[in-house]
Amino acid sequence: WHYDRSKPETYDELQRLEANGEISTSGPDAQAWLGVPLMLGERVMGLLAVQSYTPGSGYSDRDRELLTFISYQIANGLERQRAAAELKHAYADLERRVSERTLELSEQIEVREQIEQRLKHQVLHDSLTGLPNRAYLRDQLTRALAHRERDPDYCFAVLFMDLDRFKVINDSVGHLVGDVLLKEVAQRFSKCIRGGRDMVARLGGDEFAILMELDNPDGAMRMAQRVIEALREPVRVEGKELFTGVSVGIALGSPHYTSPEDLLRDADIAMYRAKSGGRHRFEVFDEELHDQALQLLETESDLRRGMTRHEFVPYFQPIVRLDDASIVGYEALMRWNHPERGVLAPGAFLHVAEASGNMEALDWQIFEHSMRMIPRLLAPGQYVNLNFSPRHFRSPDLDERFLQLIETTGVEPSQVRIEITEGALLENPEQIGQVFSRLRERGVHIALDDFGTGYSSLSYLHRFRMHTLKIDRSFVGDLRPEDEEGGSCAIVRAILALSRSQHMDVVAEGVETEAQRQGLLALGCELGQGYFFARPESLHTILSRRG
Repeated sequence: WHYDRSKPETYDELQRLEANGEISTSGPDAQAWLGVPLMLGERVMGLLAVQSYTPGSGYSDRDRELLTFISYQIANGLERQRAAAELKHAYADLERRVSERTLELSEQIEVREQIEQRLKHQVLHDSLTGLPNRAYLRDQLTRALAHRERDPDYCFAVLFMDLDRFKVINDSVGHLVGDVLLKEVAQRFSKCIRGGRDMVARLGGDEFAILMELDNPDGAMRMAQRVIEALREPVRVEGKELFTGVSVGIALGSPHYTSPEDLLRDADIAMYRAKSGGRHRFEVFDEELHDQALQLLETESDLRRGMTRHEFVPYFQPIVRLDDASIVGYEALMRWNHPERGVLAPGAFLHVAEASGNMEALDWQIFEHSMRMIPRLLAPGQYVNLNFSPRHFRSPDLDERFLQLIETTGVEPSQVRIEITEGALLENPEQIGQVFSRLRERGVHIALDDFGTGYSSLSYLHRFRMHTLKIDRSFVGDLRPEDEEGGSCAIVRAILALSRSQHMDVVAEGVETEAQRQGLLALGCELGQGYFFARPESLHTILSRRG
């Protein structure tokens, strides 16, 4: 825009704009005025104007071109300044957001690390006692073995500890009290160790372990003694005094160990030796125990193979009438036809079957074999006694499975009797009573074995309605007929009187001499079994003799 007072046409336009209020003036009147827009592309950013106060001077087209050029430079400069300000603001906003996000991420990382630490602690520690668990101990054992390999002078030991009588306590006062007991035991064990050099872990159940550094082997034995002494005093829980003890097995770190499992296994074996030797004591694993462990592993492997090959078979010992030795039934007894060691009695393998968890499966194999042999073994009116251990009665459907086996093999329920010990009645009497009732309804009789050696509770005889009592061999062996009041005569007489009052049969076990047979007859006992009449024999031997 160009206004000049010396040119009426432009001056009139200036007055009109001012009159309309579109422009306003201040200060002295200018003689000439030149303005150009500040343009950036198609966008108007403002106005650049110059004024002249000298009369007679104005602006030419070249002045307008020059001012237009200047306006472009100013507009570009302003745009660069604006862009720089926006960029600075954007950087500041980005830095602010980065700072906020960094703080947020830092808090999240801290929370995540805390969660990871808690999870790691949970994974590597026992939830009940807070002690390191088996996984943690295994990791530390691996480190100890690696240290031992690097430094042959480094010595350490593993102590495997198992509480004595814990199951009895747990079953009698409940699991909640048992848990409190375990917490107290963990605290007492923790006080026995040296901080920074030893660690105590809970492996599960009532099993604990200590990993300790040694200056000499005697240190492990002193630690074992401290652990045993720690449980001398009773644990008080809810007003009760609970007495427990601990059996400890020690395995000393030596070059032949290459894995944590080997160390724990040997310490466990030593612990079982301590427990079998009287409890509340410790044993150190040695070569003799090592040989026993190898033999145990070999026997377990043979046992598993023997199960698949059906090498376990029943041998039958007759139950006879004492007056004429006529056979009324048999007791099925397990034997192992070992391909290399010959026929083995249960004493040679029973502990291995129990420890490996195969005992129940073996029993059922014997039950099935015995039933399939019944048609060839029994004469009319005879029966076979099958031995059931307490573990079988932990299954609520025991009777269903047993009756199904009877049906499958095609024998009569009256041809099969269940024989149990008094200890089996104590674990779950309510459930056992229901199982017995259902079996009796189907015609299966129950015999109580080794009567007189356990609780011999009269209430059990009445409650479970036994069909037969078997007098334990210890009373028969101590029988002295010439002295009616001496030896075990009075006990046997009392058992016979009790059985008659309850209308139960009585079988005397372990009859080995004619004097014992005569003594039992004199007391009124009618049935017996033992080596005096026959040893347990295979079905093949029995049938061959009948020949």
